[in-house]
Amino acid sequence: MNQQVRKGKFGPPKGRARRKVPMNTTLVEALRGLINIRRGFVVRNADGSPLTDGQTTHAIYRICRRAGLPERAWHTLRHSFGTHAAMLGVNPWRLMAWMGHKTISQTMRYVHVAEEHARPIPAAVLKAGEREPQPDARVLKMLAARSWHLYGTPACRETGTGT
Repeated sequence: MNQQVRKGKFGPPKGRARRKVPMNTTLVEALRGLINIRRGFVVRNADGSPLTDGQTTHAIYRICRRAGLPERAWHTLRHSFGTHAAMLGVNPWRLMAWMGHKTISQTMRYVHVAEEHARPIPAAVLKAGEREPQPDARVLKMLAARSWHLYGTPACRETGTGT
């Protein structure tokens, strides 16, 4: 499905492009473990209909709480992902595809913010990606380990060690 619902109206997603969201194995397994295979909207009512804008906001806060994370809105999580991926060295062109940007200049904002706020990467985060030869998978493991490092929640842990 290549559509979104915004303010109760169906339409194409922002940028009119389908986005491919990179997922680590923890997320893939969680999605596979759902009782009902979901088609269509990811966050939805039990009957498959889309949630209202307010309901999706409450849903993401609930998801954050259940994962042991600070409550953040969708857009904040999106910007955090882009910035942290840039901090961990994702190729800007790859990040552009992940974020669904039409121009590299949109993506470079994340790269510039990452450069301005550069700090040492914790050893546990580096270790999480050290054995992964595939660059995209390495960054996803490092992002998951960074969540573990910051919040100490097993819901976000993926170190590449099989745990």
